[in-house]
Amino acid sequence: MTECAAEQPLPTKLADTERAAGRPRLTLALVASGMFMAVLDTTIVNVALPAMHVSLGASVGGLAWIVDAYTLSFAALILAGGVASDRFGAKAVYLWGLALFVVASAACGLAPNVGALVVARFVQGGGAALFLPASLAIVRSTFDDPVERGRAIATWAGIASVAAAIGPVLGGLLVQGFGWRSAFLINVPTGLVAFAGAWVVVRHSTRSVGRHFDWGGQLASIVALGALCYAAIELPSRGIAAREVWGAALLAVLAALTLVVVERRAQHPMVPVEWFRNRMFVTMNAMGTLVYVGYFGLLFELSLYLHGEFGFNAREIGLTLLPLAGSLSIGNVVVGRLHGRFTATQFMTTGLVLAAVAVPAMAMSLEWRAPWFFTYAAMVMFGGGTALSVPPMISTVLEQVPGELAGVASGLLNALRQAGGLVGVAMAGAATILAPHVAEALWWVAGMGLVTYAAAAGLAASAA
Repeated sequence: MTECAAEQPLPTKLADTERAAGRPRLTLALVASGMFMAVLDTTIVNVALPAMHVSLGASVGGLAWIVDAYTLSFAALILAGGVASDRFGAKAVYLWGLALFVVASAACGLAPNVGALVVARFVQGGGAALFLPASLAIVRSTFDDPVERGRAIATWAGIASVAAAIGPVLGGLLVQGFGWRSAFLINVPTGLVAFAGAWVVVRHSTRSVGRHFDWGGQLASIVALGALCYAAIELPSRGIAAREVWGAALLAVLAALTLVVVERRAQHPMVPVEWFRNRMFVTMNAMGTLVYVGYFGLLFELSLYLHGEFGFNAREIGLTLLPLAGSLSIGNVVVGRLHGRFTATQFMTTGLVLAAVAVPAMAMSLEWRAPWFFTYAAMVMFGGGTALSVPPMISTVLEQVPGELAGVASGLLNALRQAGGLVGVAMAGAATILAPHVAEALWWVAGMGLVTYAAAAGLAASAA
């Protein structure tokens, strides 16, 4: 009896060990679900625009700002969100950002008019800007082993890519079945579950309590990113000669130069200046920006082409692009499984070369009306190649900075990628407006994708 009593604690200890082993995976699932919503809302609303036009009486300009208000605040504030994550702790900022996002999503779903919806969308983007860099900082601090961390980041990146790709599909299903307000209200129960789970499961991370807010740098970065986003958003509709576009672009350049001067002189710079002396850090950020220029520009143009040339509606377009979304997801799983067997440079270079080759192949198969098998194969090649390159790039960026500054590094990386995506969409929109036919615009955008992915592959190879 005594021996049996002495052995009683062993199952309890084993159960505790199993729970501790499963906690990082549960943490990853929880923070990835929040990040999924943030990325999803950049695309899901597009298919709801016709219904909003009828329900709210929105003009074309009003519809544009319903979409763009989220993107504008998201991109302009994401670097500030990364700084806040490091200063106050990634878990706290993640929860505050997620709470703001959920409340703003409810306000979007209940908005009585266009003005209220635009304001709510702007607040929603601000909430996403807080918790997106915090989610990546949490992933970095949760997984101590470099191999496990690389796999976790691959999963995080894969979910982000899939969210961007399936937004039109999910949006089409929701709008058709439950109305346009459901595209926003779906975030409320999902966000509440993610919030409650993160509150209980996510462990508190290290805070850089000695850091002070660099208000000059914060303001300059917000103005630079906000002006760049405004110029990119307005370029397709107003044209390249519009004074508003040139004024915003000039303001973005001046604010960026001001940011450099302020950061060089600041006692506590928002982004440590020495990071930009790190060749690997600069190269990976430039590569990530180029990939997003090509990826989002091509995704935008493919949607227009499938609608204009094949007459597909929003749901049909989303279903046609599913091979691209699926290959992004599977590709990130493959990277996670193979992490440690190949170098980051090998992953990135191989993936980017595959994606660069797939871009013209996709354009040719669509233009020549080849059997859909060839188009889907090119989509899989493009999505899979992109997936092979992104997680190693994110891991390499985070490896260059101290763990307690992972939030600002994540914020900077995501701000640059978001800006790259906006530039890619703006260039694709301009090509669509200037080209006499949507088929010609597709070739212009495919050429842009080929150049940006090939340049990114060159940067990846140079990082060896």
